[in-house]
Amino acid sequence: MQFIEVSLTGVRSAVITLSAPGQPQRVVLFPMLHLATPDFYTSVAARLGSCRVILAEGIVGNSLVAGALTSAYRLPARRDRLGLVAQNIDYARLQAEVIAPDLTGRQLRSGWRALPFLPRAALFLLAPVMGAVFWLRGSRRTLARFAAAEDLPDPALVMLRDRAPGLMRLLLDDRDARLAAALDQVLARTSDEPADIAVVYGAAHMPALTRHLQSRYGFRPRAADWLTVFDF
Repeated sequence: MQFIEVSLTGVRSAVITLSAPGQPQRVVLFPMLHLATPDFYTSVAARLGSCRVILAEGIVGNSLVAGALTSAYRLPARRDRLGLVAQNIDYARLQAEVIAPDLTGRQLRSGWRALPFLPRAALFLLAPVMGAVFWLRGSRRTLARFAAAEDLPDPALVMLRDRAPGLMRLLLDDRDARLAAALDQVLARTSDEPADIAVVYGAAHMPALTRHLQSRYGFRPRAADWLTVFDF
């Protein structure tokens, strides 16, 4: 299953609708890139308007660590020539119930301090440097090199998991588990009527969630609409 597709003309994200026998709800996946054209986020927000519940990614509360890590895409978003912006969906304007199952700033700080010093320091310093370099010399094609995502193992993530397992647990596995638990709760309390439940998370979180939905409930993809993230 493809979540983010990179082609000769640009990058697209698949809005994937999943359903399961005996389940009145549908789960609608919105695999996100955190740097895209304004039109992409407008299109996502428009489709979220028909959803009853939205599970949205985002560290809850202030966090110096999150600020440093997200600078890798927030700095390039300030470069006008790219025509891209950082993710900016205004959930408050939607009628849906919005749930933020992500880590709090305090939980992120606690987990971060438990990591070995060298990988922690390297990533803390490297993310802003990457953002600055991309701001100076980056292009949409450069960004697209790292954008593709599907449900098959990502070699880059496999290598990173071998070299920094604690970091992967903190930034990916623990957050995947929190998302799955929150979705379980929503499915349990909405089991008596049809409802579209949206998951708006980075594409890297989608493989684990789809495996969870398939193995526990039997959810399978039934439809997909492609949204242009940016073109070349």
